[in-house]
Amino acid sequence: MGRCGGRGAAPHHAGLSVPTSALAPQFALVDVNNFYVSCERVFQPKLEGVPMVVLSNNDGCAVARSGEVKALGVKMGTPWFKMKDLATEHGIQALSSNYTLYGDMSNRVVSILRDFAPDIEVYSIDESFLRVESVLRHYGGGVAMGQLMRERIRQWTGLPVCAGMGPTKTLAKLANHLAKKNPEFNGVCDLHALSKPERLQWMSQTDVGEVWGVGRRIAQRLQAMGVHTVLDLRRQSPKHMQAQFGVVMERTCNELRGISCLELEDVAPPKQQIMSSRSFGTPVITLPELREAVASYVAKAAEKLRQQGSVAAAVQVFVQTNRFKPNDPQ
Repeated sequence: MGRCGGRGAAPHHAGLSVPTSALAPQFALVDVNNFYVSCERVFQPKLEGVPMVVLSNNDGCAVARSGEVKALGVKMGTPWFKMKDLATEHGIQALSSNYTLYGDMSNRVVSILRDFAPDIEVYSIDESFLRVESVLRHYGGGVAMGQLMRERIRQWTGLPVCAGMGPTKTLAKLANHLAKKNPEFNGVCDLHALSKPERLQWMSQTDVGEVWGVGRRIAQRLQAMGVHTVLDLRRQSPKHMQAQFGVVMERTCNELRGISCLELEDVAPPKQQIMSSRSFGTPVITLPELREAVASYVAKAAEKLRQQGSVAAAVQVFVQTNRFKPNDPQ
């Protein structure tokens, strides 16, 4: 596979003397299935198999849904009050979010993953990228390594995970999506283990909106150009895509072709915008209540700002009425 820039070779795993610079890049993406829901089920086994949602702060809307709730058509961010009839009909359980618990469980998963490969990027609370080309032989290949990671994380934390592997981060992300959506992969999809016709077939069956970094609006623009699937996007000229969408899309096209453009990030880049916002559990109708809430959210945003060592160029405060109750005063 080719390269289009990066930091250079990753350090190799203890006990192996093959330099990673001599090996083609291979990335793994491991993420926890329905993370918040799965964390709650570890400590409340009675909820296993029960349709459930985890609600945002102040129990405003769904920030996590079990597979059973997804099957009922409930979308991410649906307000709880709009689900109550459905919850009564199907026995949906609602839990308040517990971010202390989720952070602790995330740290446990990352600790286990570090035992498998030394080079790791914690991408989010439930996802991590790993560079694995220097250690694959030790585990007997990508599928075997992925299954061992799944088994160990399940055994040591109780959490279910899926793993995707590919020669670029974008393809590893795609492989993870395939592993989650298609039972025949048994939770692990290593694109290298598939034949080229098989890889292209899976790409042709996957919507372009599933590509890492392709949001809803970009997906709509691509579809208007006749680019409907991952395979369609892979076949586009990277330079043409750069002219239409910018350099990020050019990299995405190259990554879909197996040309690694994105290295692991040891430290996440500082955020350019920090937001602290919540939906109120009950209507706020007095100015003192509103002042107290705004002061609390400003303090939380400032704490995040200090943690990444940044300063603010501007501060914006916004307040809005409940858009889900159009009959109330707006």
